Amino acid sequence: MKTPFILINALELDRVSGGAARVAATSTDTDTQMQLMMSQLSDSIKNVAASQNNSSSQMMLPMMMMMMGGGGGGGGAAPAPAPAPAPNVVKVNVRG
Repeated sequence: MKTPFILINALELDRVSGGAARVAATSTDTDTQMQLMMSQLSDSIKNVAASQNNSSSQMMLPMMMMMMGGGGGGGGAAPAPAPAPAPNVVKVNVRG
């Protein structure tokens, strides 16, 4: 026979400690529940990572197109730099 629950006065709650969420739970039940929770947590993490990878890959293509000058709203390729000035050359003939 189980002991009935006893109502605790709100002023006495600070003196209450301990307790069990499930008295009838066996270690096998607890292990199974823990494995299920870990599996669900792992699946949730995978889903978040997949959605972040998907959104970043969707942004990568337009950025690459703009960087490569393939349109996408940019002005195309940058103009070529001006050629370097010709160096000053002085020819010296040495006779012996």
